[in-house]
Amino acid sequence: MTLVELAALPCNLCGTDTVTVLSTRSRSGQPLRSVACTGCGLVWSDPRPHEARKFYEHDYRLAYKGTYRPRARHVLRAGRVALDRLEKCARVLGPARRVLDVGSGGGEFAYLLKRLGHDVTGVEPNRGYAEHSREEYGLDVRVGFVGDVGLPAESFDVITIWHVLEHTEDPGAVLGQLRAALRPEGRLVVEVPNVEATCQSPRSSFHEAHLYTFCAATLARLGAKAGLEQVAFERSADGGNITMIFAPAAACTDGAPALRIPGNHAQVAAVVKAHTSWSHALSAHPWRRAADRLTRWMSETWALRRGTTGKALLDAMYPPQGDPATSPPAGTRQHTWGWLLAAYALAVAAEEVLLDNVVPAMQFGPSEGLAAYLGLQALVIGTLFLAFGRKMQSRRQLIAAGAWAMPLLAVPAIC
Repeated sequence: MTLVELAALPCNLCGTDTVTVLSTRSRSGQPLRSVACTGCGLVWSDPRPHEARKFYEHDYRLAYKGTYRPRARHVLRAGRVALDRLEKCARVLGPARRVLDVGSGGGEFAYLLKRLGHDVTGVEPNRGYAEHSREEYGLDVRVGFVGDVGLPAESFDVITIWHVLEHTEDPGAVLGQLRAALRPEGRLVVEVPNVEATCQSPRSSFHEAHLYTFCAATLARLGAKAGLEQVAFERSADGGNITMIFAPAAACTDGAPALRIPGNHAQVAAVVKAHTSWSHALSAHPWRRAADRLTRWMSETWALRRGTTGKALLDAMYPPQGDPATSPPAGTRQHTWGWLLAAYALAVAAEEVLLDNVVPAMQFGPSEGLAAYLGLQALVIGTLFLAFGRKMQSRRQLIAAGAWAMPLLAVPAIC
């Protein structure tokens, strides 16, 4: 039986003060009480693990990046993330827009939009990152929290807030402030981690930097409470993130009873409980993450080999400056799992035929079988590179393809 407890903080969505405890440890192994509201399923840290204003103004970047200003590798990584974000919000970026980027960080996404012809304003609480954005990219970045900078009413066509809402002490109030700053036909793009994600280790599901964790239902309902209407929604390919696009609603939903979400607490709690170390280890997620990290490290090391930093790094990877209406999205996301599974299945079949001698008509000694297997793999990989190499948009994609191809050569040792 699940034990229901009283929360130190009432639910930011429906006001309920009864919760169940989902976890008592952070990903760093420190005590962290993460609770789920019994009324709507919203998840938060109770009590607060830190004083948010001091933490995000001074400590956050040092704690998670080890620096007060972004290094070259951070810029490169954030630039690639910015291209992916451009693809996600391309539907709301037509002709030149007035854009607000909340939590603009090192300025990589804001600079991308500026290159495409948009009028961009950033808001960033960390002074070091804000100053870097101004000096390196010439951006208009306001230092502070979104409630401190005095946003003019109905002044932005598009507002983006990428992985920031979960860090705020009052996400409902933040959405209300952004709703007030949107023009009547404007759009708000919100991306947050998904509490129902299983792509990460269960020990990494909760940590001190995230004061709240949302699912699609609680994020949409919190938006409705702030006077916003959901118009589009997607989960990332691995299920780890939720991206939701809102428009100003004609009327604002209010009142705690209407904001409860029947059954959502049970749904969220069941997903978190079922996500165990064993279930995670037996899934494809840890192997895919390891391969993705290896690919990213290889491509970043290659891209940084010439010592390029800052603006020059971004200029080399971003689309040409021009009209945002004619600049195509980056197209960085590709779904290749079907092809990968087919390739590994064929590799195992080839190993059976050439090395295990399961076909009587094709008998090879160990040395000859191994040579034939490796030769066949080299032929297949080389053919694919010749066929598709010119269509790949960057060396990064070539390196990624090579990283995925290398384990094929290890099939004889595994099998």
